[in-house]
Amino acid sequence: MDPLTWLSLGLQLAALCSIVGALLLYLLRKVRVAEVLPTDSAKTVLVTSVDTALGLQIATYLSDRGWRVIAGCRPGGLGARLADSWLQAHVAATPENQPPPRLATLELDVAREDLLEEAARATAQHLPAGEHGVWAVVNTAGSSGRGGACWEAALRCNVLGALRVARTFAPMLAAAAADHPHAGRLFYIGLTSDTACESLSRAAVGDLNECTAVAAAVRWGTWGAARALRTSLRTRGLHVVLLHTPDLSAAEIYAPPVQLTAPSQPTSRPDTPSSDVSATTASCAVTMPGEAAEYSAKVLPTAALKLLEEALTSPAPKDAYYLKVKHDSWFTRMPSLRVGH
Repeated sequence: MDPLTWLSLGLQLAALCSIVGALLLYLLRKVRVAEVLPTDSAKTVLVTSVDTALGLQIATYLSDRGWRVIAGCRPGGLGARLADSWLQAHVAATPENQPPPRLATLELDVAREDLLEEAARATAQHLPAGEHGVWAVVNTAGSSGRGGACWEAALRCNVLGALRVARTFAPMLAAAAADHPHAGRLFYIGLTSDTACESLSRAAVGDLNECTAVAAAVRWGTWGAARALRTSLRTRGLHVVLLHTPDLSAAEIYAPPVQLTAPSQPTSRPDTPSSDVSATTASCAVTMPGEAAEYSAKVLPTAALKLLEEALTSPAPKDAYYLKVKHDSWFTRMPSLRVGH
């Protein structure tokens, strides 16, 4: 055969090998992901607070995706009632041939040592037989630090609370990591839109300026605590992951679920912090039994929630993930938030 024929055959063979190699890599990735997806035998996630709209959205989303979720809340609070109502509605709507969502609530307050220890014991009781720990802890408890002298409570709840959560639940995370090499993940809400130093100079003078400075200080304190914990917990095989939300402020992150217009009043629903992407946002809207009001926990878009689940299931999670609400582009990025991982 002439050289051109040999060259043509060689190119065809190279293309065939590339296709086969890409297919094998795809199948290998699917197998690796399947190893860490939620199953009936494992994968319990603790969300520290569903009293916030963000915590309620994360808890219901993960439960709907097949995770076994244990949610912290104030006793008798709105978060507990909404979580129970959501669970009842989804269990009733689940086909008989499919497993129902699993979501249990318990009393938890990151600012109180006694309630944290009690929550850890209650979490252990919720685990099924053969499961010795929790796959991950997502800390959604916190305060925006706004409102007069509330900055002291915000520091105790956000910064000291982050350390208390790690100290309390690290043994359970380590126990899960001993059973599965991909378990043992501790998530914190990282940097937000009001963490940027530029926002301080744009704020008005007076109380608003002080509140903005407090909110930024609290967020930076949480960020620093998480980075310090990452170093200390790495020796125990645990991953500390920061979930940055550069499009949301601390006030939006720690806001309670929003009450929507009652069904009997045909008016438009109020805007939420993420109203510009409401069409792509995974919402948690439930109607309270005996009440004519509907509440929504619509904070993050579906893409951000899927990114969170990727952080839960990835064999090698990153140190930080950016849960974007707005569409990202080179001219909308905030360089002050791009901190090295």
